Amino acid sequence: MSAVVIENLTKLYGDFKALNSLNLVVEEKEIFGFLGPNGSGKSTTINCILGLIRPNAGRIEVCGIDVERKPLEVKKICGYMPERYGLYENLTAMQNLKYFAEFYGGISKDWLYELLELVGLSAVADKKVAEFSRGMKQRLALAQALINDPQVLFLDEPTNGLDPQGIADFRRIIKELQKKGKTIFFSSHILTEVKEVCKTIGIIHRGRLVKSGKISELVNKTKIVLQTEPEISKETLEKFGKVSYEETTKSFLLEVEKDCRLELSKFLVENRFLVKELHLKEPSLEEVYFSLVGGPNEDLLPR
Repeated sequence: MSAVVIENLTKLYGDFKALNSLNLVVEEKEIFGFLGPNGSGKSTTINCILGLIRPNAGRIEVCGIDVERKPLEVKKICGYMPERYGLYENLTAMQNLKYFAEFYGGISKDWLYELLELVGLSAVADKKVAEFSRGMKQRLALAQALINDPQVLFLDEPTNGLDPQGIADFRRIIKELQKKGKTIFFSSHILTEVKEVCKTIGIIHRGRLVKSGKISELVNKTKIVLQTEPEISKETLEKFGKVSYEETTKSFLLEVEKDCRLELSKFLVENRFLVKELHLKEPSLEEVYFSLVGGPNEDLLPR
């Protein structure tokens, strides 16, 4: 069973379409990367899934439960760490968790300690949050999102603003949660973070899902780099595929339907060309993204 199914999701704010007939499927027990620039509709999508805002059209299911018909049932099986989390800084880490646990009922203190252990805060359980660093606060926010032991965990920009050690800690925790059977919906505008923890992604742009699938499949477009002596003509190579020329390296780049290096090599030898370079080139996730949304955006660059 799929963890999240979205069909034709549309959300309007006046004349502005924050979400425009969005369709998306997230499978169980995977870390799904939801990738897009700021303002593309990532947070709006999450809020609709969780029943926090009501869409104008469309249907959403979480673990087979219809969000519109049974929003409380969905909330019981979901955890949510928003980009702007709400912690009480005058309370300790444990007091914060105890307070939020009251909303669910039946949450033991032992379980709360276990959560603090998971996120590496057990040693500061009785320390006030006002004294925490940004990274410590984000880890506590993650523990808060896990209080109800959710089946599906939504993380909205969870590593934004963290130092390298904080980012590494978050990656480790997220992977541990996946091993325990959690489905994790990881929303981010930082390409490097998505690549590190996700195998499957969805790319959203202007409220539309423009591409989704396994990263390994999305970057699997076949390109061949070729350099010969003497230099072959572009027109001669066009029988194999789309051809472009790299002036700086004096080499050709062929976009082809399949790996045809064997046929190409045979053709070159028969026509007395010396092959100086002949290899496959896989596009990066960045190249795939920019090819879909039309060019670099500073919000998507690693930082």
